[in-house]
Amino acid sequence: MQRSRRFASMAVVASLAVAGLSACRSEPAVAAYIGDSRITEKRVQQVWDDARAALGDAAPMPITRTDIVNVLVSRDLIDRVAQRHNVQVPADLSYDQFAALVRLPATTEYVRLYAQYNALQYTVEQSITSTTALTEDDLKDVFQRLTANNALQPGTTFDAFKGTVPADVTKDLQAAVALRNEVHEVADPLKVTVNPRYQPIELGVYGIQNQQTKAIYQIVAAQVGGDASVPVSDVS
Repeated sequence: MQRSRRFASMAVVASLAVAGLSACRSEPAVAAYIGDSRITEKRVQQVWDDARAALGDAAPMPITRTDIVNVLVSRDLIDRVAQRHNVQVPADLSYDQFAALVRLPATTEYVRLYAQYNALQYTVEQSITSTTALTEDDLKDVFQRLTANNALQPGTTFDAFKGTVPADVTKDLQAAVALRNEVHEVADPLKVTVNPRYQPIELGVYGIQNQQTKAIYQIVAAQVGGDASVPVSDVS
């Protein structure tokens, strides 16, 4: 079980799973609600068009509209968590390394939002000094995510797994879980809702790189809600 470099571990598909839109928060032109704020479909389209123009018409788009909603929601929420810790986006943040991860030019708005989210997420996590022991449920969630991504030896049981987590990994997991819990504390009162067409999404806080596919998957992530049963008119 090898952890990727830190900027990558904060990366790809950093986002938040949220509840379905209620009757009073179900405008088809709105992609997501965060408290009184709205992320409109027009805003999503602006980020999409910016990426499309930077790539050119012939190149395949490496991101989806769901990825854009993910990063817009995630950036808003991590900003709110960062305010708790009095931290800001580093002034010397390099966008090139993040651009390489998402295969978009460093000048695009998507890369900037994505990089800023990840930088804030890392800075906040580094500032967390008080953590608690991992619960059985915390470890089970990690175990299930690792198993789903074939990161453990076949036949590994949960009891065998939890007894072999190294001390340094446990420390990292505790910080990630503490951050995940803070995201929940911030998000829950805001009643964050995302149009079901963009669900499920989640705000990842601890990623692992698959050594074979090089894909990043999350083993600790903030999830809020998940009821996508309320229909919302589609928007082309």
